Amino acid sequence: GVAMGRSGTDVAKEAADMVIMDDDFTTIMAAVEEGKCIFYNIKNFLTFQLSTSVAALSIVALATMSGLPNPLNAMQILWINIIMDGPPAQSLGVEPVDPRVAARPPRRKDEPIIDQLVMTRVLSSAMLIVLGTLWVYYREMTDGEVTRRDTTMTFTTFVMFDMMNAVACRSMDTPVYALSQGFLSNTLFLYAG
Repeated sequence: GVAMGRSGTDVAKEAADMVIMDDDFTTIMAAVEEGKCIFYNIKNFLTFQLSTSVAALSIVALATMSGLPNPLNAMQILWINIIMDGPPAQSLGVEPVDPRVAARPPRRKDEPIIDQLVMTRVLSSAMLIVLGTLWVYYREMTDGEVTRRDTTMTFTTFVMFDMMNAVACRSMDTPVYALSQGFLSNTLFLYAG
């Protein structure tokens, strides 16, 4: 149950699941809205992180299985995992509240964070990143030898695809240009990019 913090009795406060400290029921509405936003942002964060990881692993695995030299060196993979993924992913976690998310009906208590929609987005984004990056890698490797230029072009392509993926992960169902809170609303994301 719910108890009032100021006017409620100590017994009611002890028995309650939630105590409203300011005795204002609109506080619950703000808390529910924030909770929905946090859940939604976690889904966006996971979509970005998983799609980037699946793409990087797939590129290395496909090149190895095809007998091609590794398209990314160890330093580039570290750069992608630490520098490239960290700040954009963290900034997705503080995306401002989207009014459309707050207006949605409540979700089931047992609804998984990684659902069919998230997995579809992860796999489709990863596939796009892999195909684009390997296409550039194949086009650059004209003489059959892997040069610094080849790996640099591959790395740059991967990073650019990944940045576009981060922008797309700001919302699960709304194009970036149509975000109700505005494209420039998340300043941390702008600094991370």
